Amino acid sequence: MDSGAPTMDTEILKQPRGCLRLLQWVFALLAFATCSNFSSYLEFSIKFKAAENCENPGPVIVKQEFSYPFRLDHIPHQTFPNFCKNGSVSDPPITFPGDFSSDAQFFVFTGVTTWLYCFFSLAIYVFFSKLYHDEQKNAPMIDFCATVIIAVFWLAGSSAWANSLNGLKNAANPNSWVMSNEIGGPCYSSKNGPIATVVEKCTATYMGSFGGANVSVIFGFLNFFLWGCNLWYLYKETSWFKQPGPVQGNQPDINVESPSSN
Repeated sequence: MDSGAPTMDTEILKQPRGCLRLLQWVFALLAFATCSNFSSYLEFSIKFKAAENCENPGPVIVKQEFSYPFRLDHIPHQTFPNFCKNGSVSDPPITFPGDFSSDAQFFVFTGVTTWLYCFFSLAIYVFFSKLYHDEQKNAPMIDFCATVIIAVFWLAGSSAWANSLNGLKNAANPNSWVMSNEIGGPCYSSKNGPIATVVEKCTATYMGSFGGANVSVIFGFLNFFLWGCNLWYLYKETSWFKQPGPVQGNQPDINVESPSSN
């Protein structure tokens, strides 16, 4: 049998360093999975007035789904059904505001990279534990530095994604933009109401459900907490950590008297 072959040592998984790395692997997976799999939709209705030579249909419902990477302004323009018999009233396209892809993609990148690094480090812990306990202590120092970087990435990525999520929630509320002239569509509005004379009112009917996205943000900050906590246990493995020496107490002087000669 080859004595140089790696041997499996699972005892490290019972210690804080190995146990935390397992938790980091699990929560990294949960973080990027909940973000990348999140999807929802927004919806609003357009109520038309009665107009000459035009039909008077019921409210038209405009529904738009959105999902990762959340580029709402890249969604193809929508048009509402032509409601005039003679087609004399135009139906301008409806566009949607907001591009939140950069922060979402950075968050997912951090999660995937962390997940892969956990695989790699756990393999070192279990199969190549001798590298971690050699005299040079190179593996612990590399692990410590990588953990610092990953912890910073989790803090930055989670904060950025939380901020973009607030913007996404605002974009999913049509009341905040549907009447803006910059967006387009039949709901253009001025102080006197919609510019399109045949439009009576535009109303948001659904503004998305963000439970999954909120959970992904929580997982992101929890990952930062786990990687931050792990730094202490990794630091103790490095050559930078000095083991405390024996306590030098004040010992009483003992005078040994030589026997006097008689």
